[in-house]
Amino acid sequence: MKLSLGMITRDFLTTEPVFDFLENAHKYGHTLHSVVVAYSREVDMEVVREINQQLKVELVKINEDEEMYSQLRQQGISQKSIDTFLKCPPLDEARSVTYAKNRNNVITKAILTGTEVLFFIDTDVYPRLLTKDVTGEMSFKDVDFFGRHLEYLKYDNVAITTSDYSGYYIIPPMEFEGMEMLFKGLQKSNACDFILNNKKHHCLVPDNDMQRKTFVTNKILGGNVAIKLDALHDLVPFFSSSYEVDGRNYLTRGEDTILGLKVHKHPEFDCIDIDTRIFHNTYSHYPTIPDIVNDQRIKDRFYFACMGWIGRNPFLNWIQGESTQEMYERQKKALAIGAPAVAEYLQDDRFLRLPEALERAYDRLNYTIMEYNKFLLAWQEISQKLQVRGDEFEDIVS
Repeated sequence: MKLSLGMITRDFLTTEPVFDFLENAHKYGHTLHSVVVAYSREVDMEVVREINQQLKVELVKINEDEEMYSQLRQQGISQKSIDTFLKCPPLDEARSVTYAKNRNNVITKAILTGTEVLFFIDTDVYPRLLTKDVTGEMSFKDVDFFGRHLEYLKYDNVAITTSDYSGYYIIPPMEFEGMEMLFKGLQKSNACDFILNNKKHHCLVPDNDMQRKTFVTNKILGGNVAIKLDALHDLVPFFSSSYEVDGRNYLTRGEDTILGLKVHKHPEFDCIDIDTRIFHNTYSHYPTIPDIVNDQRIKDRFYFACMGWIGRNPFLNWIQGESTQEMYERQKKALAIGAPAVAEYLQDDRFLRLPEALERAYDRLNYTIMEYNKFLLAWQEISQKLQVRGDEFEDIVS
């Protein structure tokens, strides 16, 4: 099988973490075919040349990869499907590429260049585990990252393998009156108990290490996931959207959530959590304990995460068959308490926008459903016309 790394980034300016994963592959006897990078702003060609000396770099600049679009048209794919699946409105400082469009550009380039298994990694994850011993001491441990995934991908019924992360959780330590209502309004109540107990662990999550337990899951983590690309012809790739609040565009989260739900419902495919929590340097300063009250970067990150979750939830609830009206009413009441509470705790009035964001997100649901249906039609055409695999397809497009 031809194995490739996949990454999405705004600017491609460093060899990290590509070299870390390449070194891991060499150490454990795996050969990588390429690294496919989708970017939207800047690229340092010196970095590309440096990586190219050891591993083929396939670049995709969002909205501008005319070579890739031409290859798709040569296969009989309509411009309409190309635009729907891969392109986004003109980019500026107020608008970014949706998470799904980024990932689907990587998937398409990977298929066109012969990749069979695509390993998506984030720019701040590394192929090692953060473990805790019996004394509570934290330390890093090497792991055969690719081998852990391939251990299960060798089975015909396994289409996707994934796992969570070790390191600081995406929600940093915080505690204030009204916090439970905030998380209820964000549809993140399952994280609340963990955050409430942050004094015990500072929201630092270790790998399970020797107590590893793998299991079937519908939860996909986009920075630690391997996908058999031929399986996507019977599934759907990533989907997410964006929405506007006070004239600003916000990206919705959960592009991997939809894929997880689809594979979970498929009668022939499984997604396996390999319980291999690679290290996520969430706030770029491990082991420093994240301080959301005094660190503006962490505050910003949490704010945009909140806006992303709110933007995701209406469509997520709809596709799961929930009553969107009931969910809206429940979340509206919760955010009426939680939003001003977190705004006061963090001394940041941006969080007062959360109730308005909820309104805008649910107002936009019908449009998001229409976007999703167009996305499905585009993928149906693309996948049907890109059924050829591996060397055979490379011969066609070369």
